[in-house]
Amino acid sequence: MKFMSKRTLKMSKVLLSAVLSVGIIASLSGCGSNESAKNAATPPVDSSSSNLTVSQANPIVIDKEAKTVKVYTEVNGKYFVEPTRHGVVFKDGSNGSKSVLKAWGNQNDFYNGLVDIGGKPGNNLKLDSVGVAVEGQPLDVSITWAGAGKEIPFGDAIIDSTKKDFDFRFGGNQENAKAKNTGCILCLDSCPVGITSNAAHPTKDFDNKIAEFKGNQEVLPADGTPVVVTFKLK
Repeated sequence: MKFMSKRTLKMSKVLLSAVLSVGIIASLSGCGSNESAKNAATPPVDSSSSNLTVSQANPIVIDKEAKTVKVYTEVNGKYFVEPTRHGVVFKDGSNGSKSVLKAWGNQNDFYNGLVDIGGKPGNNLKLDSVGVAVEGQPLDVSITWAGAGKEIPFGDAIIDSTKKDFDFRFGGNQENAKAKNTGCILCLDSCPVGITSNAAHPTKDFDNKIAEFKGNQEVLPADGTPVVVTFKLK
């Protein structure tokens, strides 16, 4: 039987120690990645330039080249069963718990983001407007989340009792948005406070029970799931 020299034995121990260290570091790195994924709705979504990830900590991502504003939100399952006129609302606004998707970015930063990418606000609605459709820059609005594998039109995620197609516009309303602090980013009928809203339904359609809106449980993921909402200029 051949015995290893002291030098060979020492080198073997060093090699084994190095292998174990690499395994431990890889394991820890995996745990860190899983923890980060809890607050990240998708892989990096601003791939055209800055590789920023939309997350709770980074809730609004502006891409001037692509002309998009992306917003981190989470599903509010309450509105799978109850009607609401609120599509996306900042969580700390007075309407923060009343929307299908709860946003971590505030409405004022979102407004500035749309302006930064070249959006033109309509600013045609007054607080007492009835039966008036919102004007402003037309927008494509879509959603995605980890595992969705694609961008889904926002309208597919909402059930409109009248079955009208959605027509999202950059309504503007910055002064009202600051004064009222509702947090409204996207409203499902025309709104004089929401930054964006739906021209297919004029003001007060929801209040007057002309239309009701609910989250579409067959499209949206489960309650609490992170979802990225993308607003793109048409």
